[in-house]
Amino acid sequence: MRALLRDTALLVTHLSNGGQVDSQENLRQQCVRLIAQFATALDAQGIAADIRDDAVLAQCGLIDEAALRYLPASDKGNWESRPLQVERFGTHDAGTRIYERLEHRMREPAPNVDLLECYAAVLGLGFRGRYAARSGLSAEAHDGEAKRQAVIAALVAQIDQLRPDAQPGFVTDRSNTRLIDRFKRLSPWAIAGIACVIAICVWFAWDRILDAELAQLVQKAKRP
Repeated sequence: MRALLRDTALLVTHLSNGGQVDSQENLRQQCVRLIAQFATALDAQGIAADIRDDAVLAQCGLIDEAALRYLPASDKGNWESRPLQVERFGTHDAGTRIYERLEHRMREPAPNVDLLECYAAVLGLGFRGRYAARSGLSAEAHDGEAKRQAVIAALVAQIDQLRPDAQPGFVTDRSNTRLIDRFKRLSPWAIAGIACVIAICVWFAWDRILDAELAQLVQKAKRP
């Protein structure tokens, strides 16, 4: 499930690193497509509707928060008046509800590990939600981050216990077939070839970074 969040992770990372967007409306349409694709992919995998909705709400909350944190001030008002969580679920409290659903899922007799890993990915990408501090309140920020890290530690410890032999991270299909097919379709023009190589290099560079995300969270959680 977490692998399906790869494009969302790339988008959030792009925004958090100061990346530019064409326009707020174009970004919104891109995000709407990401959310629809994620939900459709989960349905195609036979994921139960309640689990799908929890995962998609977490995705919406992550994107909404990133947009409100990193978009230019002139665009934030429009996004805040029409967040993705409202369009998809009719709720304005994803920052609280995501943690409530996470806590509920962690208490289940047989937790869905894929969903827990999805939550871990969202938190690992910087989602704060109810633990975000109001501007300028450093003590509140420190306390909120400490509580958020405690949630992450408990979450990755449970994942580690439920799936001890799995390598945490963004797992992808590493088959060479798709890459070979892409090379076969390359244009002979030098510019197109260079552009393709760069795109492939960037993709796999991000792949390695994202694959390490949950592993880093696990290591942090295990530290005394």
